[in-house]
Amino acid sequence: MADEIGIHDDGVLTAVRGTIFMAKADTIINAALLKQFTVDAATVGSGAGEAVWTNLGHMSNDNLPEFALDGGDATTLSTWLKASFRTQYDQTTGTVTFNSVQGDKGTFKTLYNAVDMTDAGVAFSLEKTPINKALFILWSDTNTTGRAGLLLPNTDIAFSSLPTLSTDSFVEFSAQANIKTSNALPHDAAGKFTSAAYFSPADFTAAV
Repeated sequence: MADEIGIHDDGVLTAVRGTIFMAKADTIINAALLKQFTVDAATVGSGAGEAVWTNLGHMSNDNLPEFALDGGDATTLSTWLKASFRTQYDQTTGTVTFNSVQGDKGTFKTLYNAVDMTDAGVAFSLEKTPINKALFILWSDTNTTGRAGLLLPNTDIAFSSLPTLSTDSFVEFSAQANIKTSNALPHDAAGKFTSAAYFSPADFTAAV
C-alpha cells in the first residue's frame, strides 16, 4: 500500500513544472477538488459554496520555491538514573520564499499591497504589511505525468525584496510566506497542531 513505507516508484518525481495557488486562509483541499489542480489552471473551485484557488502565474524557473526551518535544535536530557534519557526539541518556525516573474499590477497588488494611482501605475510602501492566505504549491513531472503538492493553509505573506533585474533571465519579484499552524488541519499523531499537508502522486489518481 502506498500509504505505508516501502518501494513505490510512482512517488519519485522531478519538479519539472510547477506553480503556486492562493486562497483565503484555512482553506482545505478535498479529494475531488485535488484532481482539478493542474499547473496551467487559472482557477480551481467553483466559488459556489467553496473557496476559489487562484493561480499566481509564472514563477521563476531559476529560483524555485525554497523552504526553510529555523529552530528545532535537539537537547538530550539525562536523569540521575540514566544517561541520555529523553530528547526534546526547540520550537520550529518555517518559511517558504518564492519568486514571481510576472511583473504585472496583479503581482504588485497581491505581494506588495499596491494600490492604483490616478492615471497609471501602482504605488506601494516599503514597510511590509502581510496578507493572511492559504497557499498550495503544486509541481508536476512531465516525464511521468505525476503531480504532487504541499498545502499551507495558514501563512502570512509579504514581499522580501524589490524587483531583481537581469539581462539574461526574467525579472523576479520575491515574496516570503511565514508558515503558521492551522485549525483547519487535523492534529498529528502526537496530538500537536499541524501547519502543512502533503498530497502525493497517488492522491491525485485515487478514486473519489
